[in-house]
Amino acid sequence: MDSSALITRDADIDACVGSLGDVVGVDTEFIRVRTFYPIPALYQLAGEAGVGLVDAQAPATFDALKTLLADPTRTKVVHGCSEDLEVIGTHLGLKPVNLVDTQLAHAFLSADFSPSYAKLVEHYLGLTLGKHETRSDWLQRPLSRDQVSYAREDVAYLRQIWTRQREALCQAGRLDWFVEEMQAMLDAPVATPDTWFATMKGAWRLGCTERRVLRSLVRWREQEARRRDIPRAHTVRDEHLLVLARQERLQLGDMADLLPRRTAKRYGKILATVHRQGLDDSDSVPAAIRPLNRRDGEVVKALRDAGRKESKRLGIAPELLARKRDLEADFRHFRKSRELPERYRQGWRRNVVADIFAGILASAS
Repeated sequence: MDSSALITRDADIDACVGSLGDVVGVDTEFIRVRTFYPIPALYQLAGEAGVGLVDAQAPATFDALKTLLADPTRTKVVHGCSEDLEVIGTHLGLKPVNLVDTQLAHAFLSADFSPSYAKLVEHYLGLTLGKHETRSDWLQRPLSRDQVSYAREDVAYLRQIWTRQREALCQAGRLDWFVEEMQAMLDAPVATPDTWFATMKGAWRLGCTERRVLRSLVRWREQEARRRDIPRAHTVRDEHLLVLARQERLQLGDMADLLPRRTAKRYGKILATVHRQGLDDSDSVPAAIRPLNRRDGEVVKALRDAGRKESKRLGIAPELLARKRDLEADFRHFRKSRELPERYRQGWRRNVVADIFAGILASAS
């Protein structure tokens, strides 16, 4: 496999994928500066035959790559996969299966939750990577020699890292823990305007009707940002949507006093229409997520302290057991249902912190 040349034809992609074996390192390069969607530039694949660089801008179907990513019998090794998943989902229209993330795997073997790829290469393989320019124009063709070197290096060691991690996880009796956490991460529901609008800063102060209006405005903004392929903030910013949602009535003439001039000129008419639609919306709206009061915050702090203590005892990253936003959600769930969330009732957390957390929550009730 010629690792210096970009692969642009489907026949060559097919040959590359066929030469990689059953465990494949995967990485992506993309650009997203002024767009809603990431612009895919490169797929890096590492396997038994070496490293292949697939040009994501090529006029190809990428069918062989899609088949690889969807194949449950072939392990795909990535590092910090959230952005890679977004690129693959947007460009290829699928979510990879049988995926392992070296960053997450390391969290079950160390207190470090989000180490860099270079740090893992040094930790597991004893190699020091050279410094590269990570912010680069990956859409330019041809790629520079430094870009090709970086792209190859960024995927070349993933398989070896995973081999060492898998052995260590097995020895520690935590491979099942990692597999469970990896699948939970992949299965996590994707946030939508209908859910995350209620988490916007200050949204908890809104009344029921105002929240319906805000939901209507956020839905519109999402559609507009996607339609124009621009960042959400390049349409109407969060704080301006909140201002509009608080208005009992809204006319086009009001916009100049409520919005920046350019925003009012471009979107004033449609925003007034969407505002009226929100007022007329009769669908139920999620309850406001209020900040926790001081007493509740002390309970969450007790949970975090207990989680950190157990993490230190186990030698794992504290974020796995003591992340604040997770524990605040756990607290709210317990207060509503009088039981811990499902991830504590089964799975690896059950025997690690479930009883401890349940005791803290019960004593605080």
